Amino acid sequence: MNITGLEGNALPIRDSEVLSFIKKIDVNNFFSNSLQDLTIRDRFLKEYFEWIQTSKLNKLHGIKKFKHLSYVHGTSQAFDFFYAENSKCRFRCFKGDFMYHALSWDRNYKFSYLDDESVQKNDAVIISIPFSGNGSLHDKTLEVLEKCDLLGVPVMIDLAYYNLARGINFNLDRPSIKSITFSLSKSFYPLDKLRVGIRCKKEFSDDPVDIFNSFDMFNKPGASLGLEIFKKFSPDHNQIKFRKKQYQICSEFDLNPSECVIFGLGDERFKQFNRDSRWNRVCLSPLLIK
Repeated sequence: MNITGLEGNALPIRDSEVLSFIKKIDVNNFFSNSLQDLTIRDRFLKEYFEWIQTSKLNKLHGIKKFKHLSYVHGTSQAFDFFYAENSKCRFRCFKGDFMYHALSWDRNYKFSYLDDESVQKNDAVIISIPFSGNGSLHDKTLEVLEKCDLLGVPVMIDLAYYNLARGINFNLDRPSIKSITFSLSKSFYPLDKLRVGIRCKKEFSDDPVDIFNSFDMFNKPGASLGLEIFKKFSPDHNQIKFRKKQYQICSEFDLNPSECVIFGLGDERFKQFNRDSRWNRVCLSPLLIK
């Protein structure tokens, strides 16, 4: 089978419409002016939080309870401080989730995959929704969260793929879920180079993330571009624009379309794309723009 154009890594779509928009607004010292803007952080956080809730294809119930907002340099920085906050715990995620977790935990913390044993009292859990390994909800998500609620295990929900998905109807209002995080990296190329993200917590923790936010030490050009993206594009932009093309590509390669528009799921013929999970997840991003 000719698999030219298919990718293993999850890549943002190099959407010419987004690139043209960024080039158009990058005039009159747009980015340098943002460095002098003392109100940009509060505006960015408020508008990002409101924008994410305007999706017509997905719904996050209980999101308004996560009212303590901080700028983070991509979801990875939110993860780093979740690790630090829970450093005495054993960390848990599903196989096939963002490889950053296992790479970080293997050298610095204790960890065990959720696939291998059930949640225990002194654990800390990260789950991506939609799940990084298949672009949908992992079928054990609710089971794990119920156990976390029962044992008082802290959970962070990674929503990095949220603006690429459809059909996410999820209740965040659970005692175990302490924080959630979003990023524009997967949704709008080349914002992955600018590290534009948001962390939303139920309780204010005054950790280093909040400290550098309070001292105005964050990526202001990234926040400035994020604000323009919110004005121009819907949270559902990628689904609306590329869903039909996703189905065409999946039909051509005999893949099952994922609920995440950049992914297709394959059988054993695509095992080279397996990420140590039950799914052979294939990234379609390079082909979506051809």
